[in-house]
Amino acid sequence: MTIQSCALLLGGATLLGAAPAIAQDTLPSNREAPYRSHRLLVVGFATSAILRADAVCPNDLSLCPLGGGGGIAVAIGRRTSASREWLIGYDLSVRNARNLFASATLQQVRFEYRWVYASPGSNAEAFLGLGGGVVAYGERFGVTTLGPAISASLGGSYYLSPFVNLGFVGRLEALRFLVPFDTGDGVRRSDGGIATVLLGGYVTATFRGP
Repeated sequence: MTIQSCALLLGGATLLGAAPAIAQDTLPSNREAPYRSHRLLVVGFATSAILRADAVCPNDLSLCPLGGGGGIAVAIGRRTSASREWLIGYDLSVRNARNLFASATLQQVRFEYRWVYASPGSNAEAFLGLGGGVVAYGERFGVTTLGPAISASLGGSYYLSPFVNLGFVGRLEALRFLVPFDTGDGVRRSDGGIATVLLGGYVTATFRGP
């Protein structure tokens, strides 16, 4: 075998060894990396008004112990994809009880699933959410009556950084108090009816984690 033949064989082997690397370098550059899910922490301030009091306020002649109010909300959850996320939260609000309670509080433990739309080329996104939970109403964190709730929410947010955004949420809720109770005016409340309907607004800050 001549020196020239050996050089040709060595050159061929080198080209074959480099072929996989060349092929790897020519993979499409527009392939997107898989979405990496992350945790969410949401804190906010809320206000809400009663659209329909139902059996909590059985007639127009008696005082209504469940009026408008405001409070705080906290939630934890996870963004599972670019367009899906879920939250489990706790809401606490102080309500106008027309002196039937000295300090009335409405508490809620809720779950919400959201469909998210991120605006291309901006730091803004919008979402639609559906949820449900358990609500409790009473004097100073006590439970005078309780029942289930369902909700629908619509909102948006703006990212100040990759880890923090500020947003606003509008939520329509239907509550069904199941435990009847008497107030100081002698009226039997939360006995029957269909649903108490609230309309609320939340100003929120969301923090993203790993």
